Amino acid sequence: MSSAFKWAALFEAEAPRLKRFLRRFGPRISPEDISQDAFAKLCAAKSEEIANPQAYLMTTARNLALNDLRRQANHKTDTHAGIETLAPASDSDPEAELIASEEGSAAETALAALEPHLRQALVLHIIEGLTQPEAAKRLGVSRRTLQRYIETALAKMALALAEPDT
Repeated sequence: MSSAFKWAALFEAEAPRLKRFLRRFGPRISPEDISQDAFAKLCAAKSEEIANPQAYLMTTARNLALNDLRRQANHKTDTHAGIETLAPASDSDPEAELIASEEGSAAETALAALEPHLRQALVLHIIEGLTQPEAAKRLGVSRRTLQRYIETALAKMALALAEPDT
């Protein structure tokens, strides 16, 4: 069986499951795009080095989704990117001030709803500007654990900010 045929068959079998998995990251990412990117990375990798293609796909897709959320959180023009991008609106536009105030309130509510360790990691790293090693040391956790806390917090905040008011 050729490598291209093998990957095509894997795509047919795994794409629906992979897209369902990616939907848990919320509406801020495109499960279709990320699953395609994950499959592209799988196809570009040396097939003899991949023992479990399904696990490779899931891990790659997860990393791509988290990178996408992180990139959005750092993008200054995204109105719901994260609490670090909510700047005061111009005094000359009352509508913009109202929108910024509502977004600020939504961000505060989303931040307050986070578990204490996630909120503290996010505040130390993003708001107070500590480096990851500094924030990890202050929290008494490893740098990798701090990264997971921040990724989880940003994903939860993105979901909370993307949900329509009920």
